[in-house]
Amino acid sequence: MTNTEYFQRLLSQAVLTENIVGPSFTAQETAPFVGETIAPLVNYDGDVIAITAARVAAIGVGQHVAPEATRPFIDLTGREEETWLTEMADMGEQHRISPTRWRRLQSSDPAVVGEEARKLIEIGQIMEERLRRLTELDRWQAFRGTLTITYQNSDSVLVIAYPIPAGNLPVVSVPWTDTVNADPVADMRAWRLKVATETGNPGVRFHLADEDAELIILNDKLRGYFNVPVGQPFRPTLDDVAALVGTGTTFIGVNHAYRAESVGSAVRPQDHTRYLPLGKVLVTPEYNANGRPVAEVANGDVEVQTGFNTGVLVKGPQSEIKLDSQSMQRFLHHMAKRLPRLIQPGAFLTATIYS
Repeated sequence: MTNTEYFQRLLSQAVLTENIVGPSFTAQETAPFVGETIAPLVNYDGDVIAITAARVAAIGVGQHVAPEATRPFIDLTGREEETWLTEMADMGEQHRISPTRWRRLQSSDPAVVGEEARKLIEIGQIMEERLRRLTELDRWQAFRGTLTITYQNSDSVLVIAYPIPAGNLPVVSVPWTDTVNADPVADMRAWRLKVATETGNPGVRFHLADEDAELIILNDKLRGYFNVPVGQPFRPTLDDVAALVGTGTTFIGVNHAYRAESVGSAVRPQDHTRYLPLGKVLVTPEYNANGRPVAEVANGDVEVQTGFNTGVLVKGPQSEIKLDSQSMQRFLHHMAKRLPRLIQPGAFLTATIYS
């Protein structure tokens, strides 16, 4: 019986006996994974990809040629993009299946098999969610220009630096927490223009946490922009502010987060780690600009065992149950091979609005 057939059998037994409830998460942990929209998964064969940084280089116009003259030479090499090769990052974990659980999974009693199958599948769901979260965390690090890959036990790291243009990591001169003196509208207009300078497309998508969006609404300088006298009731909306910043401007709430194992069952906001930290605003153009996506996550092949000392490469993510021939222990594996690609690095501007 293949791994796929075995998992189908376990799933069928679990569904027949009891609905798979799955793990419980907080509201922040189930908030939309915005990064999946900015940089969706794209399948690639193998595990080595070209990291490409596209440029919108001017190409001019053609040339006339005099009768019987030699046609002029032009050199277009290297004008469109920069490319370098790198290997995708391995992602994966394994969970030990106890001998007792394995024996119960082989039981002739469907009720026994179903209960153990449900538990094992829920473990698999947790492993799948952990990998999804890791992919999202990698995305948001890449958006800010530096992806740090920490290997098991944190004993070594690999740092990938993306070619974010100089000036695409601005820090405001007056923090937005100073709602009297800060000028978020002026700041956002400047960032919008900076993205346009780098890509030819204005920065129209402003990604930030709800708490930071509230600082915009509470800013005193908005009264001046809307000519509202002091003392008169005034409560602008983000849509009102978007119209001030420029045509097509959209505010996108980024509130998703995860809880590290170290917090246990604590569920306070401060017990969560945000993918986009508070005090940061990510500005991008439309996610498809100049006829190309601004980013993607390359999804590569992983090896799944098909027999003793044999395997086959298939697209991740994949799960399988493996028997260690020395310890005679069985493990549930979940794995993938991925890496974020910033196809248009100039499309990403991350501003610090307070620290």
